[in-house]
Amino acid sequence: MRWAGHVARMVEKRNTYRILAGMPEGKGPLGRPSRRCVDNIKRDLREIGWDGLD
Repeated sequence: MRWAGHVARMVEKRNTYRILAGMPEGKGPLGRPSRRCVDNIKRDLREIGWDGLD
């Protein structure tokens, strides 16, 4: 908590403050979101005809 207090009083240009405040520089990647591991498992189970998951 002491560390968070120090960071909260920092200048807004410092990276530590920006990360804590949720204001990262730049933009996220464009396009479709990447697949998750769970999505791959569900797709594989669907291919073999397993209906136990959703």
